[in-house]
Amino acid sequence: MSIVKIQINHKINLDKIELSSYLYDEIGEEYDLSEDEIESSFEIENVFKLPNDTFISIFTIDFPDLALRDLEPKDVVKSYLDTLNHLEGVIGLVKLQDDFLQKIANQYFNRLFIIEMELRNVLTYILTYDEKPIEKGTFNEFGVKLAESFENQNVTENYENGLYYILFNHYASFGEPKKLTSDQISSILQEVSLSDFEDFKKRLQKRYISETRHTEFLFSIMQKLKPLEDMRNAVMHIRNLSDNKVANFEKAFNDSGSDKGMQTLIEEFWKREKSELDEKTWLTLAEQLIINLIKIRKSDGSTDYEMVDSYYDYEFEQSYSDIEEFRQELIDYLRSKDFVPEFDADEDGFEDKINGLINKLLVQA
Repeated sequence: MSIVKIQINHKINLDKIELSSYLYDEIGEEYDLSEDEIESSFEIENVFKLPNDTFISIFTIDFPDLALRDLEPKDVVKSYLDTLNHLEGVIGLVKLQDDFLQKIANQYFNRLFIIEMELRNVLTYILTYDEKPIEKGTFNEFGVKLAESFENQNVTENYENGLYYILFNHYASFGEPKKLTSDQISSILQEVSLSDFEDFKKRLQKRYISETRHTEFLFSIMQKLKPLEDMRNAVMHIRNLSDNKVANFEKAFNDSGSDKGMQTLIEEFWKREKSELDEKTWLTLAEQLIINLIKIRKSDGSTDYEMVDSYYDYEFEQSYSDIEEFRQELIDYLRSKDFVPEFDADEDGFEDKINGLINKLLVQA
């Protein structure tokens, strides 16, 4: 059963029998429902006389579960309300509750929630990559407007994300900072810490997102945000979900021909980051592990490689006098570590890079 609640402003009496008769005309015969069955689904909650001698009636319809054939439930409701709205003596009406709409809206809410969280995930990464704190100063630098004011300290203490407080359609605004005024440029030039013109240029460049692949992502989502925001506002404020609004949302969310949707753009962003950084990340983490795992001790022209036994869970000897004695064991040990998800440290040619790392840290040290 699904509830629809309606408030209607009218000049003449509208009782339950009359109100239900119009719904019977819509669905009664088609679904073999009697007038009494449909009337029993109506409940008049209140009727009030207003100072202008008109009336407000508030009533609910508890719709039966119908296997609708050609029409969606929302279309049946719309057609019924259109009929009431054209009755003589009816001034106007509004729908206050619509379980049919709510069920559809919940589906879109869940999809919006997931995509917005994933979008914030990407933006948090991009800003952190360039050491730009997610706080009001950074937002102001890029001309990003707040949906709601907040205190940086409160957000930090509660492990919230400051992006929760900006307007949805400003998510793509980090592609380029606001232009500096002449006074701001003059102020930078007068800073004592500024050493030369090259330093000044670096200071200006630091205002921007540094990686082209990051700005390309930000520019790629610009046209996708409005249809998502329109659906977001409609869902959050219980507004009508028109066919056009739904179509625009689906086009922005999913791929449409060669036009990639938001979901694909986010997935491809992370794939590109992995392709760009996985190897570098793996080697850096391996380097940290080697530094903590092995202590080099030199004396009287000899070198000992002492294993820090509290740090590893592998069958190394306590110490070695020659790196070649344990090089392969060390390579196998490093490859056994899951430094980077889904990264293949066994691929052809990668052992040479591991050896290069070992040589840099242990042989040339």
